[in-house]
Amino acid sequence: MSAEPATEGGGRAKPHSDPVDWARHYWRQQNLGPGEDAFIAMSSVLRFHRLMTVAVEDELKKHGLNLTDYMLLMTLELSETGTRPVSRLARGLLVHATTATLATDRLESRGLLSRGPHPSDRRATLVTISDEGRALVRKASAALGEFEYGLAGTSVADRAELVEVLARLRAAAGD
Repeated sequence: MSAEPATEGGGRAKPHSDPVDWARHYWRQQNLGPGEDAFIAMSSVLRFHRLMTVAVEDELKKHGLNLTDYMLLMTLELSETGTRPVSRLARGLLVHATTATLATDRLESRGLLSRGPHPSDRRATLVTISDEGRALVRKASAALGEFEYGLAGTSVADRAELVEVLARLRAAAGD
């Protein structure tokens, strides 16, 4: 949504520099009825998600990674053994199994992980992060940490509150 001028009381045009304020203004002006608060909340979350994603992806490109690849490597890095089934990675990352498999192919071709058979489930494939994968994900994480993972300019208290609010919203959504 681009910010456009709005007239108030038939007077001079007043620009809405915040796209979420712009949406709120026009929702009310067009009398769209109930649901404004939910629509504005959704719009605000989606806009922030996009801003954060663009910032993170721009940094990850410098390390030859996209967001899915980074999150897959981080999931392995954060696991106890550095190994997970592809299907579990897909579920945890909220991506289709095909997406997780394609990411695994990319990362394996670069030597950042390896894959092998599950010891007790012939249908499952296990993915294990390599030393090179660990080194790259740590380097990328350090770079992302320098601008606070896309949250630069926020306080520790703001981030804690954000996590708390999002935890409640995720739980309400069935996560």
